[in-house]
Amino acid sequence: MYLRQLEVEGYKNFRNPFIITFSDALNVVVGENSSGKSAVIDAIRLLLLEDEYGRSPISDTDFNRPFDKPKEQSKSFRIQGRFDGLSQDQTVTFLPWTDQGQATLTLVVDNKQNRYGRYKRVLWGGVSRSSMFERELFETINCIYLPPLRDAESRLQEGRGSRLARLLKNLNSKELDEAKQKGELHPLEEKVKTFNEQLATDRSQSIDKANRLIRGRLIEALGTVFGQDTNIRFSETNFSRIVDNLRLLFFPQANTTIPRDAFRSLEENSLGYNNLLYLATVLAELTDTSSSAEEPEYLKILLIEEPEAHLHPQLQVVLLKYLEKTAKEKDVQIIVTTHSPVLASSVSLNSIIHLSHLSAVNQEPIASPLSSCGLSSNTAAFIDRWLDVTKSTLLFARGVILVEGISEAMLLPELAKQVLKDFDSGLPKGSTNKLPDSLEEGGVSIINMNGIYFKHFMQFFSNLEIDSVHNIPIRCAGITDNDPQRESKPTVSNLVKGENPALNLVDSVNKSKWARLYPNKLKTFEYDLAMEADNLRTLVPVAKSLVLTNGPIKETYERYEQTDWKTATEDQKAEAAYYLLNQIEKGEFAQAVADKLSSQETPLKVPEYIRKAVIWACGGLQDGESGKNRTSSS
Repeated sequence: MYLRQLEVEGYKNFRNPFIITFSDALNVVVGENSSGKSAVIDAIRLLLLEDEYGRSPISDTDFNRPFDKPKEQSKSFRIQGRFDGLSQDQTVTFLPWTDQGQATLTLVVDNKQNRYGRYKRVLWGGVSRSSMFERELFETINCIYLPPLRDAESRLQEGRGSRLARLLKNLNSKELDEAKQKGELHPLEEKVKTFNEQLATDRSQSIDKANRLIRGRLIEALGTVFGQDTNIRFSETNFSRIVDNLRLLFFPQANTTIPRDAFRSLEENSLGYNNLLYLATVLAELTDTSSSAEEPEYLKILLIEEPEAHLHPQLQVVLLKYLEKTAKEKDVQIIVTTHSPVLASSVSLNSIIHLSHLSAVNQEPIASPLSSCGLSSNTAAFIDRWLDVTKSTLLFARGVILVEGISEAMLLPELAKQVLKDFDSGLPKGSTNKLPDSLEEGGVSIINMNGIYFKHFMQFFSNLEIDSVHNIPIRCAGITDNDPQRESKPTVSNLVKGENPALNLVDSVNKSKWARLYPNKLKTFEYDLAMEADNLRTLVPVAKSLVLTNGPIKETYERYEQTDWKTATEDQKAEAAYYLLNQIEKGEFAQAVADKLSSQETPLKVPEYIRKAVIWACGGLQDGESGKNRTSSS
């Protein structure tokens, strides 16, 4: 049994009905800030009555209030969970909640306070509000929540309600019940009782002496009538009291041969490792105590916000791989929210759910499970291998630009600044359609694919292989080369047919809602950049500066430096661009050009295909016929 679908309406930033679908194992919810990740977790906690961390009562801010209509607040909110994968026994147990093999649980809260300042909650199972509700069914649901800024140290320390005490009580619940029915003590209670008796009867111990002194002073002060007796004990012989006072210690290595006195208290451990100890204790409770519990657990669900807190990247990967394995092998549904590209890149695509909202005004979240994006098995396997930390930033971006290589990845941020500056300067005075000043400001990520793998990556945003249930609803622009034969020297007046297979995708991609693919007209990124206007006036000196020895190459660059590229013919430019393309080391050249652009007022003329890609990814549209800029909030 697992939570298959959550529907929320009117709650927090979910104004209209919002639906998110989960798998029965590990679910990793990713997305930018304010996309609704924490609200999803809070909604599940409300529905399943999880309150270990003392969730405060429902407040006024839980009811949606749209930014575009701040005076309008939802009159109520509704949270509904649908549960699937019920066994025959579970179907019988949850019969009041079940319809056609699926269990449903609904919570409705009216935005109206009673005289005690509380909001009215109505919780029911099944399809009808009048359905019989049995609160006892929640005893079979074990929902545990780990907050993002958890104080693992205090939750593991001794005291009533500590996580360690809960684990020990659950592990021993069956033995405790059997001992109670027989009128006997639990073995641990017997041992502590014996120890206390030894303390009380051993006259050589200072504890016995202290006890006799206290008793004597009481009798001296109050006499035998009013005086009381005392008994100093290690602990009460009660299992709960004993385990409440146990402490978890640590040693920095997993080594079974170390002496017991080498262990240290948690105060001396790091925050990250204390978080891992806490999580290990929680997982032990979820996975290893159900057999000893008095009641069966039909749903075990673990909610974790930002498990990457205080963990270095390698530990993040190890932890998530373990969570993935635990979810599959131990029948625990795990729902994780994260901002970490390390975690997003280390888990299977089928586990990732992307959350996004379309505009900063309405903030209508959209949940897109990557498993529903229509990835073929070949594409899914390819992206699983290639989605490293850098590429996984596309899951947290507001816009994406896919590029083929290192040159585009290095130069595009600087070229984009010029494109965006020119765009905004061309807007009418007082226009509200202003775009960001840079890709960074616009939350746009550049993804270097190191090849022409657009068919694989574009499937997230458009249907190129298989019609999908979802696409990631953020702008994606691809920049690709025409790639004619290597020896060719194309010009605007003498175009050469390209051999790049990605060109076959242009029509399909550009019909989609969220994706565009922009090829250049001539040859390659570097070649087209050199052919634009008089860009060679800037590029040639940069190329020359990278030549460390005198010789024919430097002499050729010196000759090009003397050329007036404003009046040069297309063929002259093509000859120079071809020479440049075949002499430079692309990464080093791109870095040098980017440094020059960022440090000097030396703008390059940006090719049209790059300009369109930047504007699209940043939220604008380009009317190619009229040349007028406009933006869209769609």
